Amino acid sequence: MDELGLTVEGIINKTQKLILRNKQLKEQIANLETERERLKEQLSEQASRIKEMEGKLANSHFITALGKNDSLQARQKVNELLREIEKCYTLLNR
Repeated sequence: MDELGLTVEGIINKTQKLILRNKQLKEQIANLETERERLKEQLSEQASRIKEMEGKLANSHFITALGKNDSLQARQKVNELLREIEKCYTLLNR
């Protein structure tokens, strides 16, 4: 009879440990989901900041190229900026 009691007690202890571990894992999952949402928001903010800065950079290069009255150079700058924007867009869509 003692052996059966010890077995039942062992099962109860293991069950309690599993319940505690399950609770800890659920809390960890909730924390990770919160962190993931925070990081998503941060990524979105960074992406919009990148777009804003790209626009400023493009304007700066474009104004500089136009200021020189060299249409070939201006056209090359525009094409270069478009390629850069396409690369950034591709990176953002990964």
